[in-house]
Amino acid sequence: MNKDYLVSVVIPAYNADKYVRECLDAVISQTYSNIEIILVDNGSVDSTGSIFKEYSDKDGRIIVFSIENNGVSNARNYGIDHASGDYIVFFDADDRPEPDIIESYLEAWDKWHEKQISFICCGMFYDNVFNKNVENKVCILESWHGFIEGENYLLKRNYAASLAWLKIFNFVTNKIYNLKKIQQNRIAFDEKVNIGEDLKFNLDYLDACSGYIGMINRPLYHYIKRSDGSLSFTYHENDLEDTKDIYRRFIDWEKKQVGVTEDNVIVIKSIYITDWTSRLTTMYDHFKREGNVWKIRRKLNSEIRSYEYQRTLKQIYRERKISTVRFLALRSGWFGIFCFLRWIYQMTKG
Repeated sequence: MNKDYLVSVVIPAYNADKYVRECLDAVISQTYSNIEIILVDNGSVDSTGSIFKEYSDKDGRIIVFSIENNGVSNARNYGIDHASGDYIVFFDADDRPEPDIIESYLEAWDKWHEKQISFICCGMFYDNVFNKNVENKVCILESWHGFIEGENYLLKRNYAASLAWLKIFNFVTNKIYNLKKIQQNRIAFDEKVNIGEDLKFNLDYLDACSGYIGMINRPLYHYIKRSDGSLSFTYHENDLEDTKDIYRRFIDWEKKQVGVTEDNVIVIKSIYITDWTSRLTTMYDHFKREGNVWKIRRKLNSEIRSYEYQRTLKQIYRERKISTVRFLALRSGWFGIFCFLRWIYQMTKG
């Protein structure tokens, strides 16, 4: 493996002093050492900044920037602007990479040096720190589709649908990108959106870069859930429309890929309905906490009664991509029925 490649590691952080050390220890201990570590303190008011200084004092590869808090996309873009590597990876301060993630990326890129590669991704651990009773998950390409854990695969771009279904595609934190292509094509995170920015970045990147998607079929990145999922989404007024826009684009993008199948498109549509419904649920929970749920009841019902929602819902049900109970609740056109069934499920779940 060529060890002359410089890899830029961008880590934005906001009030992350309770867990950022775990992330930083994993990064400075990477088995591939030719890295620059760009830490962006995103306006923290806790001791994140002093922790960053502590680590930069003992590791010369670390560069620290302190900026005003304008969101994670702004912080990542700041990191891109100050990166000088051949490749770039993005880690989140509350997550943890495996010690050989960067080396594994570069070994795969070297192995495929005669092929045209867009980006390379890896499998993910989903670690639930918040609720120890919830079993942790591993997301990789599955053996019943003929894939072997531990092997590397070159995938045609229509496999983006399957990767999205497996919760591998939509993130940026489990991927390595060609930094020069990002900078030359002025690819950046959309600072105007609060949700779906990773997926949008990946589609922007793939639109600018031809080639296969490389897949390391091992989990090498720990996505760590540290809070109650029902409280983890902050309501923003534009989230619903932003979600619709990005999934409409994803569906259109998938349809244009070589080898695309109807099942590929249905898979993305099923994720679309899930996320569309999640945005409505976040809206419902937000207004319910404020005691004003009556203000948006008509909006919630009109959304799930819309032609696009109902048509897509029926399509994914025909392909058994949604449970019958969930389908019937949403098919009713009354969002309150769905919320009631969700409440029952949460009560039985404990």
